[in-house]
Amino acid sequence: MKLTGLDGKTALITGASKGIGKSIAGVLADSGVRLICCARNESILLQACSEIEKGGGTAVPVRADVASPSDRKHLIERSISEFGGIDFLINNAGVHKEKAAMELSDEELLQTMQINFFSMFSLSRDIARQMIARQGGKIINLGSFWGQLGVRKQLPYCISKGAVEAMTRCLAVEWARHNIQVNTVAPGHIMTDISKAALENEKIRNDILRRIPARRVGNPEEVAYLVAFLCSQESNYITGHIYYIDGGQLISW
Repeated sequence: MKLTGLDGKTALITGASKGIGKSIAGVLADSGVRLICCARNESILLQACSEIEKGGGTAVPVRADVASPSDRKHLIERSISEFGGIDFLINNAGVHKEKAAMELSDEELLQTMQINFFSMFSLSRDIARQMIARQGGKIINLGSFWGQLGVRKQLPYCISKGAVEAMTRCLAVEWARHNIQVNTVAPGHIMTDISKAALENEKIRNDILRRIPARRVGNPEEVAYLVAFLCSQESNYITGHIYYIDGGQLISW
């Protein structure tokens, strides 16, 4: 079955230059979605968008820091000027800080929350205004199965992803009457550049794999295909849910 309701639509993807965000951009572009791709590193972003364009897709690069209110404003304005509006918002940009709670400063915690949580709320709120005017839209937030766990030295990341889950449920309830579906995709261990570096260590690799019932890490494309489904018309009656894509790790004993 081919997913419907994607071809000719528009999507804004944050953190689109690498990893999961880049894979989401590639899968949506292959489905005919026109993209606004944003990231902080302009050179890597330009390269990612160039690859999509060479493959026949449409990807407009916009360098932006989602922690900046002025950058978020510019991002939305550019999206509207390019395509007239946004059908799908993919809140993917995020940061990760490993530090013991007793050593964590207020500023470090707030910085992580600003990027991983508040930027998602701010973009969702402002883009939902024009989604309401367009009589519908899809918002997909990228969470993490760590939003349900207590992990040593990962307080900022865990609480920010937990907040994303709560926000998803609240926005889904408020905006369902406007034909806006809000969901979260929460990956477990996925083979990104950061994961590859960690998995090169045999001890770390064995420790990770023994916790995953599937005995492997996921691929970014597997996350991207789930996001594509949640953007499609086939998901129109699905809202307010958290989809863990982790090889069964969260539910295993």
